[in-house]
Amino acid sequence: MKRLSGGIDIGRYTHHMIIIDEKEQILYQRKLPHHLGEIKETMKQLKSLQKKENAQLSFALEGKNGYSNPLDRLLLAEGFTLYNVDNYKLKRFREAFTGEWRDDNRDALMLSKMLNLKEHINTKEEKVFIEITKPSIIPESLKLLSRHQQLLIDEKVRLTNRLGKKLLEVCPELLSLGKLKYQKIIAILAKYPDFSRYSKITLKSLLRIPGIGKKQAPHLLAGLHELAYMPDLTDIYKTIISSESKRISQLQKEIKEIDAKMDQIGQQDDSIKHLKSIPGVATKLASRFLGEIGDISRFPSEKNLAIYCGIACVNNSSGKINKTKVVYKANKIAKQTLITMAGCSIRVNPQCRDYYLKKRKEGKAHNHALRCLARQMIKVIYRMLTEDRDYQIKREALKVA
Repeated sequence: MKRLSGGIDIGRYTHHMIIIDEKEQILYQRKLPHHLGEIKETMKQLKSLQKKENAQLSFALEGKNGYSNPLDRLLLAEGFTLYNVDNYKLKRFREAFTGEWRDDNRDALMLSKMLNLKEHINTKEEKVFIEITKPSIIPESLKLLSRHQQLLIDEKVRLTNRLGKKLLEVCPELLSLGKLKYQKIIAILAKYPDFSRYSKITLKSLLRIPGIGKKQAPHLLAGLHELAYMPDLTDIYKTIISSESKRISQLQKEIKEIDAKMDQIGQQDDSIKHLKSIPGVATKLASRFLGEIGDISRFPSEKNLAIYCGIACVNNSSGKINKTKVVYKANKIAKQTLITMAGCSIRVNPQCRDYYLKKRKEGKAHNHALRCLARQMIKVIYRMLTEDRDYQIKREALKVA
């Protein structure tokens, strides 16, 4: 069947689309606004063009995971084949032609020309074009939720650090009653941001605050009554502390709600259950990791998965020099999640702890030893997900080789 090659340069407000035939004749060219109605109308035009030419239409995109959504979703839904092209590879391809000028329209043309040469430049070993597949609902949902949750966690950490600095300025003794990461301290500050009222707090009113039990309430009450604070600018500090503590309390609630939602979604997927069988891995880490890697069948081997997560190094040899280099264009969220999983596992898993201590004895730093452990965990995770089974501890091999 005849093949048509399309190139799409993704933009925030507009996308540039060009379609060429096998002789590189432009058959379709449009500056497409990022409007759902315009995109749906374009889908009809593309289907009509494909039918008219009696050809299979495929597209190369620059900027996947940027502003390509919902254009890429609609293209996949209509049955078109999509490929993601790295912007660095596109730059090198563009430089092969005469002329140094560049604009979005030319980028779209270069993408279509690259795709037209796909059969010549794409091999099993060296893939220039990465096919974009239609995402599964559960991994995509977990990915969206986990990334949003991480943004909330980062915001909570920033606000907590900022609030701690304000307390050091006006009432440093309050931090001796408990850390700001504890819900009870944040709840006290949210309800009583004015330190001048602390001497009048009763045990009954203190017990109404969420997170404070009967055992700890008398100790907290005695500490609150004896707190010393700077009386200057009390009203200003009260406004700031009230605002930040209420926002932190709200963030804590939202993070827990997302945890419950991810747990509910994760129960529908066996891969989440398999990952949670690893000692030290709970719903949050399992959901975040699966959301980032998607379907395990995307990776032909555990080495490919390790490279995608940025855990494995790639060969960088030349002549008599044999060396490796780190993969910088890896999925940073997947890498961070995997390192966290390794850090949690050494606390509860004897095998992981023994392997970590072995690397430490070899002179490796803490972070390096964790990366080595994460590399071994990739092998285990890949086998678990491909064989559809839970984590297994071999009693006869408790000592890590």
